Amino acid sequence: MLRSAVLAAGLCLISTAGYCADEKTSGAFVGEGIYSPTTGCKKLKDIESGKATPNIATYPLMLTQEGTRSWEGGCKFESIRETSANTFETKMQCSEGAEEYEETVTFTRLDADRIKVASDGEALVYERCKGLKGTVE
Repeated sequence: MLRSAVLAAGLCLISTAGYCADEKTSGAFVGEGIYSPTTGCKKLKDIESGKATPNIATYPLMLTQEGTRSWEGGCKFESIRETSANTFETKMQCSEGAEEYEETVTFTRLDADRIKVASDGEALVYERCKGLKGTVE
């Protein structure tokens, strides 16, 4: 078992064209910080300050360079392709409870602090949350 793990790690390290299983795809186009739909930033500030307890009603949708997150689950970037200036088509690996699935999501940077997120004919505008002290878990 250990020999297999060492061999896999070695192959992963020496392969320039290969993909390592635990390699992360970064959504650098998102930029630094946490984004959330309009009321989400206030919810995050309330959780961070202790005014609210994280639960299904208070935990908002979030977007970071790692992907999207909500109370029920989230999505990680699998691949990213720039389709036009400030527009990125992504394949995301998602989980919600025990269910896992792949989803295609389009991200369009509207300005320095807003990103439109669209999938399956629906879209939401996420805005950068300002004034957060750290990561809200």
